[in-house]
Amino acid sequence: MSLNKTYIKNNLLLLGCLWLGFSSCKKFVEVPAPIDQMTSDIAFDSDAKAASAVRGLYGLLIGSYLGPTPAINAYGIHLQTAMGVSADEMEPSTTSNSYNEFYINAISSTNSINSIGIWGTLYNFLFNSNAVIENLEKSKGVTDASRKQFLAEARFIRAANFFYLLNLYGDVPMPTGTDYRVNANLPRVSADEIYKLIVEDLKYAVNNLGPAYLGTQRLRANKYAACALLARVYLYMEEWANAEVQAGAVIDVAGKTMYDMENDLKKTFLTSSKEVILQLQQPGNVLYTWDAYNFIPSSVITVPTYLLTDKLYQSFEPGDQRKVEWIRTNTITTAGITKPYHYPYKYKINSGTGTTKTESNVFLRLSEVYLIRAEARTMQNKLSGAISDLDAVRQRSGISLISDKNPGATQSQLLTLIAQERFVEFFSEYGHRWMDLKRTGKADEILKDKPNWRPEAKLFPIPLDDVNRNPFLTQNPGYN
Repeated sequence: MSLNKTYIKNNLLLLGCLWLGFSSCKKFVEVPAPIDQMTSDIAFDSDAKAASAVRGLYGLLIGSYLGPTPAINAYGIHLQTAMGVSADEMEPSTTSNSYNEFYINAISSTNSINSIGIWGTLYNFLFNSNAVIENLEKSKGVTDASRKQFLAEARFIRAANFFYLLNLYGDVPMPTGTDYRVNANLPRVSADEIYKLIVEDLKYAVNNLGPAYLGTQRLRANKYAACALLARVYLYMEEWANAEVQAGAVIDVAGKTMYDMENDLKKTFLTSSKEVILQLQQPGNVLYTWDAYNFIPSSVITVPTYLLTDKLYQSFEPGDQRKVEWIRTNTITTAGITKPYHYPYKYKINSGTGTTKTESNVFLRLSEVYLIRAEARTMQNKLSGAISDLDAVRQRSGISLISDKNPGATQSQLLTLIAQERFVEFFSEYGHRWMDLKRTGKADEILKDKPNWRPEAKLFPIPLDDVNRNPFLTQNPGYN
């Protein structure tokens, strides 16, 4: 979807999308008037209406109802699947699979998953976030306390979307307003400038969100969600001390009163999980996550659509409970040949409707924060603290502790151990492995044997329609 089309479309659909929010039973609220009869002044003339708009931002990330069937959005399945098969953790079971171009590193600039499912929807989300920010800043009907809360949430969501665009496409246009005539002709902006905005947005969120969650579940960003995402951003920027501080705010300040590692790994991805910092919930009465719907095969004799690579499967240490609880295997005999097919099983519910949801997509969780701090401390030669953080994840996974078997690990050894821990911890989750390989400079070495691998494959192509429409937007190298 071109940026030009995106902004024109959103001028018509924005308010209807933003009015979609979760009610007390987590269903989308009713829109009291047709979209074309709404004005932004009306949509933001009270705390309640502005709150509905902000809730709608979260709903848009994971999926939205455009009729009787929920539509999948970028955070619903596209990000984790496209980046999962781009890395060395997953592969499609057939070449006809929609994501096969990502697996073979031959993404067409007209690929619809890339252009609409990822690029287009991420820019849609940016437009919606910017619209909420603009309207909150000028609204006279929203109280100051609510304005700060809602602005912080909208800026948190904007930061998350810019983070993924930057790490998928490199330097990208950076719209911060809603004038589609301006946005349609924006040039690329340097990564440093985009990261500066991301940090500003997340700092605002940290300073203006409270520690408590709004609602009974962890579905809207709080102070510690902002700290966790900011810690990740600082890690990617190689600002080790800042990454350590923000991670520490979650681990040490919030402590076990709010978050803790789940020793029973069946509970890690539940809505009741103590490890969850932020989840994205399916709209309406859908009980399943898109991950489970996409990854779990229909029966034990069905080849999974997406397979975990043998490399990942063999990477787990003996006794690792993540291999037991987060992976399932279908063993199938075809033409006399029996073969095991391993697939992700972090989410267990792959069908059904109802009102009581027990699983939602986990966007941020405590184990990532521990591993962020472990890496940040290692880079500052705070090795004993890094080992302690690494062991917090290993201990709950049921494997031997580094403090017992290698307490004198060097900086280089610890970085290798942390990278491996992230590999087996975050597979199939929002592209951690793909982005880790790129940010650490390991992608060319580790992915060199993948089909059609070349250094340029580390970035996805800019959609052709956008390049053709915007004279200031250039294509990524290797896709011309």
